[in-house]
Amino acid sequence: MKRALKTTSLLIAILLLNFSCSKDDEVLAINLKDVKVTIDENPTNGQVLGKVESDNSSSLTFSITTQTPAGALSINKNTGELTVADATLFDFETNPTITATVSANGALNKATVTISINNINELNILNFTTSIDENPTDGQSLGTVQATGDATLSYSIASQTPAGALSINASTGELTVADATLFDFETNPTITATVAVDNAGNIQNTNATINLNNVNELISVQNFTTTIDENPTNGSALGIVQANSAGTLSFSITSQTPAGALNINTSTGELTVADATLFDFETNPTITANISVNNSENTETATTTVNLNDVNEIGEFKYGGVIFWLDPSDNNHGLVCAVSDHPANLTWGCLGTDIAGANGTEIGQGQANTTAILASCSTAGIAADIASNSTYGGYTDWFLPSKDALKEIHIHRAIINNTAALNGGSDLVSQHYWSSSQVNAFGAWAILIGVGTESSGSKSNMALGFHTRAVRAF
Repeated sequence: MKRALKTTSLLIAILLLNFSCSKDDEVLAINLKDVKVTIDENPTNGQVLGKVESDNSSSLTFSITTQTPAGALSINKNTGELTVADATLFDFETNPTITATVSANGALNKATVTISINNINELNILNFTTSIDENPTDGQSLGTVQATGDATLSYSIASQTPAGALSINASTGELTVADATLFDFETNPTITATVAVDNAGNIQNTNATINLNNVNELISVQNFTTTIDENPTNGSALGIVQANSAGTLSFSITSQTPAGALNINTSTGELTVADATLFDFETNPTITANISVNNSENTETATTTVNLNDVNEIGEFKYGGVIFWLDPSDNNHGLVCAVSDHPANLTWGCLGTDIAGANGTEIGQGQANTTAILASCSTAGIAADIASNSTYGGYTDWFLPSKDALKEIHIHRAIINNTAALNGGSDLVSQHYWSSSQVNAFGAWAILIGVGTESSGSKSNMALGFHTRAVRAF
């Protein structure tokens, strides 16, 4: 009995000893959890991203085993907290995703870290500063506001001091001088502006500063340019040469082409016409001069340019013939005559027929007269027929002049003859010329060129050698 009890106690002791050893030798399982985070690009160094955690509360030591790109992340070895190590690597355009693996002592696995980067509207602008001499010119470039973004940028000036000094190119950001008079060191030694840059709705402001250099402003003079019609009158004012100085200025013309065309007021710089005959487009389409401006210490030179507009003039060869009449209300309209007569001894035609609509005598009625004659008189080779079939200068709308228009040809016969001779034509002769103006069924008006008298000639008259010269309107 005693032996049995001893054996039983021994077996219990062995069992207890084995159970105790099993508990001491057991290993606890530790698993790391993956980390997935999404943040905006361009964070700050040290920014907290998240934390690597395990499935139990055991104390662990963490470390980053790999990361892409290298150096992007840091980890707190005691807590597993992940932070930004290099913010420049958190750029969506370069690294839209940052990855890493994290290990911990005693953990059965490695945690995968995935940082997804959001693309944000990025706009970077630099302040603009420059220095220039005072008194620039309008439109002068000052430089470009430097900015970068991920969309199309647009630029505008939100405010400026003084107002109106600057302009900016909305597409390029180039700053230019808008009002050169404001770039005066004595008044505004510094020009400032706030420039707004819009990057697809993301608007940021930057400062623009233009420092002016003080320059010796003994004389500042601007070139002079104007445009006028030819044939002005002597003494007509053309404008003033603009100049300024600390002292009293005096103006003089040092040279001009053609000589003698211009005068200048020595005190005010006002330019006037000295010889109007030189202001002729056909001879001198441009008048030029060099102007000297002096303030008793210094002298500057300006150029003067007077451009002439070509205007219609009596005696000019234009529109297929010689201009002999201009509309008093509109110089762009008038009448020209052919440079040569048609064959002499043409009849007016249709003797005995009173042609309706052919009695107009005033300037401007010749075309209607001619049309009426041709509609009622089918006789070939009459004065109206020959005139209307003319093709001088390539024009086909010639007609027989009215009585009053023929009088204008008589008045200007000398200049008409001169121009006709220069353009392959012939003189008006001292003979009767047919007009398109009917007197009655048997007669029509004629003008004796060289004398100017008007008479009624028989429509069939050939014996007196009546002449014909066609005209057209422009």
